Amino acid sequence: MTKICVALDIELKRALDLTGQLKGTDVILKVGPPLLMEGGRQLIETLKSEGFDVFLDLKLHDIPNTVARSVRQAQLIGADYLTVHAFGGREMLEAARESAETIKLIGVTVLTSHDEGFLHFLNSKYKTIGELAKALALRLKEAGIHGVVCSAHEAREIKESTGLMTVVPGIRFEQDKGDQRRTATPQYAVSQGADMLVVGREIINSENPKEKVHEILRIAGG
Repeated sequence: MTKICVALDIELKRALDLTGQLKGTDVILKVGPPLLMEGGRQLIETLKSEGFDVFLDLKLHDIPNTVARSVRQAQLIGADYLTVHAFGGREMLEAARESAETIKLIGVTVLTSHDEGFLHFLNSKYKTIGELAKALALRLKEAGIHGVVCSAHEAREIKESTGLMTVVPGIRFEQDKGDQRRTATPQYAVSQGADMLVVGREIINSENPKEKVHEILRIAGG
């Protein structure tokens, strides 16, 4: 069954109000750097005490020792998932994996806000964003990382070539993409084998967030 991850890309008070409404639903809560800096360790402990799994989306990209220490600290505060960036390289990724005892590491390949123009910025040999994402996913597999963040458009090929858990952001019901370029509907993402859908504004801005979660879970087969 595909899991639903709610991206809490909002200020602390609003996030706590929302999670209060979502109690009892089978969702994972994603906390990024702005919310973590506002709420700190206490926020993570609060979310855990309310029965939620927590996904720390920090996209770690630093020297191996710093990333390894960060992984250990994330485990200590109770996080269940943590993102590391594939651009950090093999040594960094392996250091992260060696430190991961209870936490699942999810590798970031190419942000869904990037389009082919990003390849020109990198002066990349790859012709498409999809090719770059798939190549990075293979490096994540080799390093022993548990899963990969990718768009729905690469999910099936990445899953088939690596066997990694696929975490798919950029989920939209409507055509409004906001600041993301490679979006997809829940139906399409599930059809492409997504293991986890990351949904933000569709739930955050809903008049009934719990019912919206149930709607997405029905689509996802739950």
